[in-house]
Amino acid sequence: MVRIHCGGFGPWPVFNAGVRSRMTIHPQAIVDPQAEVDETAKIGPFCVVGAGVRLGPGCELRNHATVYGRATIGEGTIVFPGAVVGSDPQDLKFKGEDSEVIIGKHCRIHECVTISKGTTGGGMQTVIGDHCLIMAYAHIAHDCRLADHVVVGNNAQLAGHVVVGRKVVISGLTGVHHFVTIGELAFIAAMSGLRQDAPPYIMMDGVPAEPRGINMVGLRRDGWSEEDIQAAKEAFRRLYKNRNGCTVAKIVEDIEASPEGHSKPVERLCAWMRDKLDHGIKGRVLESTRH
Repeated sequence: MVRIHCGGFGPWPVFNAGVRSRMTIHPQAIVDPQAEVDETAKIGPFCVVGAGVRLGPGCELRNHATVYGRATIGEGTIVFPGAVVGSDPQDLKFKGEDSEVIIGKHCRIHECVTISKGTTGGGMQTVIGDHCLIMAYAHIAHDCRLADHVVVGNNAQLAGHVVVGRKVVISGLTGVHHFVTIGELAFIAAMSGLRQDAPPYIMMDGVPAEPRGINMVGLRRDGWSEEDIQAAKEAFRRLYKNRNGCTVAKIVEDIEASPEGHSKPVERLCAWMRDKLDHGIKGRVLESTRH
């Protein structure tokens, strides 16, 4: 990292020859003197980079991108035109705390995406993992936590404190209620309204969103065997289609005792269901009453 001492619309900043040969900062970018920018980063015209920002190796801010506050962007991540990273949370309780945004490696933050920093009610951090794709006009609110390889579609809106598991796909124009948890490899269909926690490996659709089936495309892409996929399909059928008057607790118990219950993905799904039995299907939404 090197500290940048430039800004406004003046001449190129003066670095030693080795640094300047690797770093590209457009003369019409505004970069705060306290920003830390890796020597291999690129900052395009009309970008604004605030104090406390850290840009990792190979980061690229394309024209008109804005990153400010205490924001860290990992190696190889691209921030597209009009995106705003590190904005104040849209939370009336926010009083200017020194919270932050952390974005992992090789993410793509597309046009006009907004990502708010954290609050005291959520650990002071908004976190996005590695290899995430955030499509145009999406909003990631304060204190959200996205795992690796998450896809958020165009105009999808994640409210505060949402937790998203590995390789989840949230399709376009979907709204996610604050404090919702989405399990790994779930698929949320377009224009859905997700008001409660979504199980792992499940396709959710509708307003309110309801379980529709197993995310077989996602599971195959993740390298699951056909045996595991069929076991997950059977577990879904028993949980959501053919309960035959049984309680969820009884169905989970029966699945765990069945042959498909020995499949690792089914074990994880049953563990998730047991957690919901203990804490309720609204799960972390109940935390909102304490803030």
